Amino acid sequence: MKKGLKITGIIIGSILLLLLIIEWVGSPIAKKVVENHSEAWIGRKVEIGSLHVNPFVGSVRIRDMHCTDADLEGEFVKFDELYVQASLIRLLGHNIYLRHIHLKDFDINLWSNDTCFNFSDLPQRFASSDTIAEAEQDTTPSSWRISLNDIRLQGGEIAYSDRKRDNKWKIEHVNLNIPGLYFGDKRSDAGLSLDFPNNGGNLRLKGAYNMSSNDYAVSADFTEINLNTIEPVLKDMMNIASFEAWLNGHLAASGNIDDIMGVKIRGDLSLRDLSLTDDDNDPVIGLQHLTVQIDEITPSTMALHFDTIALDSIFFNFERAKDYNTLSRLLKEAEDADSDEVTDQPAEEDAAQPTSADATATASARPDLSVKHFALRKTSVRYTDRTLFSPFEYNISGITARADNLTLDGDNHLMLNGHLPNGGSLMANWRGGMDFDKDNVRIVAMLKNVHLQDLSPWIEYMFAHKVEDGTLSLASDNSIRKGKIDATEKLDIYNLTLSGKNDKLDAELKSVPLKLGVELLTDLNGKISMTVPITGDMNSPKFSLGKLIAQTIGNILLKATAAPFAAIATATNQKEAGDLTQLSIDLLQPDFSLEQYRKLDLIAEMMQQHEDLSLCLYQEFNLQKAIEERAVFNLKRSYYESQNEPIAGGQLTLIDIEKIRAVKTNSAFNAYIEPMVGKGGSLEKRAVAYYGADTLQTQVCQHAERRNRFVIRYLNEQQGVEKTRIEAQTAPIDSLKIYKGNSRYQIR
Repeated sequence: MKKGLKITGIIIGSILLLLLIIEWVGSPIAKKVVENHSEAWIGRKVEIGSLHVNPFVGSVRIRDMHCTDADLEGEFVKFDELYVQASLIRLLGHNIYLRHIHLKDFDINLWSNDTCFNFSDLPQRFASSDTIAEAEQDTTPSSWRISLNDIRLQGGEIAYSDRKRDNKWKIEHVNLNIPGLYFGDKRSDAGLSLDFPNNGGNLRLKGAYNMSSNDYAVSADFTEINLNTIEPVLKDMMNIASFEAWLNGHLAASGNIDDIMGVKIRGDLSLRDLSLTDDDNDPVIGLQHLTVQIDEITPSTMALHFDTIALDSIFFNFERAKDYNTLSRLLKEAEDADSDEVTDQPAEEDAAQPTSADATATASARPDLSVKHFALRKTSVRYTDRTLFSPFEYNISGITARADNLTLDGDNHLMLNGHLPNGGSLMANWRGGMDFDKDNVRIVAMLKNVHLQDLSPWIEYMFAHKVEDGTLSLASDNSIRKGKIDATEKLDIYNLTLSGKNDKLDAELKSVPLKLGVELLTDLNGKISMTVPITGDMNSPKFSLGKLIAQTIGNILLKATAAPFAAIATATNQKEAGDLTQLSIDLLQPDFSLEQYRKLDLIAEMMQQHEDLSLCLYQEFNLQKAIEERAVFNLKRSYYESQNEPIAGGQLTLIDIEKIRAVKTNSAFNAYIEPMVGKGGSLEKRAVAYYGADTLQTQVCQHAERRNRFVIRYLNEQQGVEKTRIEAQTAPIDSLKIYKGNSRYQIR
């Protein structure tokens, strides 16, 4: 018995001695092997301060390790200490069980030069063609179980530089904590903490994953993250000079690896002090604060459900020129594809490509967007337009907007207010959907105290006149049904003063006499009121609401200048003036009625007030009707003179004309004229045949010319209007023959 115990003791002692020898001798040997063969194994030089193997507990501890880049000069990886402890006994049961993996104070330096990274060669060194072939052929599930516990990375630093673009960024204080990572049916948990340099904030990640069910849950906490660290990346994609923003918040995502798009994201984010400048260092967008509270985001169902979206103190600077705008300048142009790579071989058709019906369904699908509470506060927009003849800059400040229960498909109600320059204001209400092409939308807006001098460059571009003074108020009611707009714009304009027209400018509506139209439409109080109807197709590529309004106003002005006296009468509310586009005439009288005299008096008064106005009275009547009336009048005159004393001097007075026209076509009259015109047929035709159509036409035309001279003489001698500003003419004979309207002077 004693002998057996002695032998057992000798064996155990021998084993312990062997382990001690392995520990004392093996550690230096292992260190030498790694350092001497590192270049052959990984193409890099490795130096180790110390390597300690402890076979009693199955641990390896490496201190002060340095690994160079492939050029054997630059530093790739270094760390102060790596400690790994494994269960050697469990290896017998095909179970890799690591109790601890600790890495302290590590530095990783990554760089790229175009598409080449300083680690690009490593995957090729560790994956031979034989290994790949075997891996592709071997489909038998592995019987090994792997358990990694207590994984800790502490005090790490990761630096990256893009040598081609001279971009650099760094992450400091990288701390990773994974309590357990299991390749089996257990749940794996992990935590990661990253501190960004220069007080750039902290990112903490936590995750859990079950390899059996493939379920996972991940959360991220952002604390004062300075997004300036992504500026080099943004500069690769955009033409910017600087970008800054600070991010805080918490996000949680859960789902299953087998259904990536089914991930559900919840949480809240806060962005503050955002600033982006273009490559000229001009500010493009600024934001003081953005708050987003996420109820659920699920890509598979296109669900975008938010509890709150609140934006505070946004500034947006938009500039437009003929060949660029602010947004197009920010985005870098895509490089042209290499023409040498283009082949003439036709592409193979993919049987799995979606059908046109599928494509239509996909294109028509809209996200399931909902926002319970939306708020916009203290926002300002600066718009600069360099496509006009003069630079145009307009600022809207103090913009606020709010809405509850916003959706893409529902009936929304959005209220908006804003401040315009020099005391102007903007108010708007939006009711309806968010898609002009599919939904019904009604937008009611009010603009008050708009200083038109601020809009002078745009008015100059449209009409070739600058604005020297004037204010505007606008009430706008816009109904949009499936892309078709039907709107009414009620404008009130006060004290509008325009410069002279610049005929050298190729204005959009240069043919519109804006200044004259404004003068005609302005009432005695210096006010212009007009209602502008607007209709159009917003889907048209040529649609422009501003130009459409300008064109409609231009048409109103053209109508005003075509009928200036009617426009003045309307503007000054002279209802007793009647229709000042025409003046009725009696073909048998050279004179006018009291109503017609009143119209002539008003026209004369308007001409005295508007010295740049000239008057054209254009006489129109049906020639055949005039000839017939003159023929019958001549018969009545002959009968009248046969019954009374001859008219003195042959000149008819107004009293004579009325008496002659009052002659009745009775039996006595018919008995008198029958020897002259005979019987049968209408009186008009017999009278024309008796006197002759040519003779009667001459009389009619002479009478018309006397009427022209009379109206000019009346306006000049009795109303004091200069002859040079008055013109009275009769339409040509050919026009009179086909004219069908009432006998009149058309007032031009």
